[in-house]
This record gives sequence, structure tokens and C-alpha cells, in this order.
Amino acid sequence: MEPVKKSEAPDYYEIIRFPIDLKTMTERLKNRYYVTKKLFIADLQRIITNCREYNPPDSEYCKSANTLEKFFYFKLKDGGLIEK
Repeated sequence: MEPVKKSEAPDYYEIIRFPIDLKTMTERLKNRYYVTKKLFIADLQRIITNCREYNPPDSEYCKSANTLEKFFYFKLKDGGLIEK
């Protein structure tokens, strides 16, 4: 997913202080930014947190974020990156 466009959510960057998205994370992976798994997991969690902070809890965005969070944590546990 791309960064949030100001034209689609004009107040997003006023509400969300630390924006992050999957495209940025992909670039960070390519550039070896994530020197620890803690940094990687923090960015993943930030995506979820930002979504929940900006969108209503019953929105499709939050529902998708909840699904994404479950998937990521399942994969992290399955890959041995965090404890089960």
C-alpha cells in the first residue's frame, strides 16, 4: 500500500504524527533499515495503530487492519521471529 494521499484524506497528517505504509516498509527492507526485528515489528504495529487512530472502529479500513494484524503476527510466530 502507498502512503496516504493528502487529496484523499486532507487531515491525515495533522492527526497521524508518525505515518508509515507498506511501500515505505518495502523500501526500508531493500535499504537494510531494519537492523533488528524490533524495528520491523514496530513499523508493522504503527500501520495498524495509525489506521485505528484515524478511522472509525467499524470501518472497512479498521476491519482490514485487524485482519492484517492477525496475519502478520501469525507469520511472525510461525517464522520464529516472536514467541508463540
